[in-house]
Amino acid sequence: MMTNDHTTPLPVASTAGAQLRAAREAAGWSQEAVAQQLKLAPRQVRAIEEDDYARLPGRTFVRGFVRNYARLVRLDPSAVIAALPRGDGTSPLDRPSLTAVSRPMVELPVASVRRNSWTRWLIPIALLAIVAAAGVYEFMRTSAATRRPAVENDSVAPSPPPESASPSTTALPNPLAKAKTESAAPMEKSDSAATVTPPVAAATSATPANTATATAESTAPTAASPTPNAAAPSATLLLTFKEKSWVEVKDGNGAAIFVQTGTAGTTQTLSGTPPLDVSIGNAAGVMLTYRGQPIDIAPYTRANVARLLLK
Repeated sequence: MMTNDHTTPLPVASTAGAQLRAAREAAGWSQEAVAQQLKLAPRQVRAIEEDDYARLPGRTFVRGFVRNYARLVRLDPSAVIAALPRGDGTSPLDRPSLTAVSRPMVELPVASVRRNSWTRWLIPIALLAIVAAAGVYEFMRTSAATRRPAVENDSVAPSPPPESASPSTTALPNPLAKAKTESAAPMEKSDSAATVTPPVAAATSATPANTATATAESTAPTAASPTPNAAAPSATLLLTFKEKSWVEVKDGNGAAIFVQTGTAGTTQTLSGTPPLDVSIGNAAGVMLTYRGQPIDIAPYTRANVARLLLK
């Protein structure tokens, strides 16, 4: 039998594996060399040559392996594939047996699918039940908390009438109390004037009894006026600068009487209504003398800034 230029005469053999083995031996190749060329394992080449197709992947792969092997050893691929056994060399495992059995084999997969389906839905149903229970519990707790203040308000509601009666009775005018207050007013004014201004009280004590009341009434407006408070004596503060420092001094009325940066070796004398609010930057460079007494500013210094109130 003759073939074209790319094929060699088929050796006398009965199977496809025997033809491939004979062609390989005629070409002088080893099974390892063929396996390397076909990108197969040597055991797969051996299984093809021995027609042991049970050790090969399957029908489609067997046909591909045989076709490539035939081309490699320059045989006609179609003729070699035609020599494959009926069933194309597939293993019995590749084709399940159709022998009848007492129970259909399809029952197990169906039961398994049903069991898996039920298991798959069991977890979401359990989660939904937990969420629903939590929602019911929260609703009941909120309803109970809302109902409790309403009951308490209902129980306390009858008590306000006695409380409302008290303001209505106190709101009524009392003519006797008003008359008593008006008659006692001159005496209260007289006592307060004597307490705030003792010299006035001494002068009125020397006058006759019939003029004491008039004098007390005339001095009452004077005691009520803020004029005596404005006459508070001023205090003297001496600043001695050892280093360059910033100083701010405010008097008792909140007015700034000194805001300046003093240089080393200078002094500054200030007078103002106490208490004096003093703020010093670089407190270590300033000495204070208040009312003739030196003041230790160390206890009032934080981060070399002193803040103190001199009374």
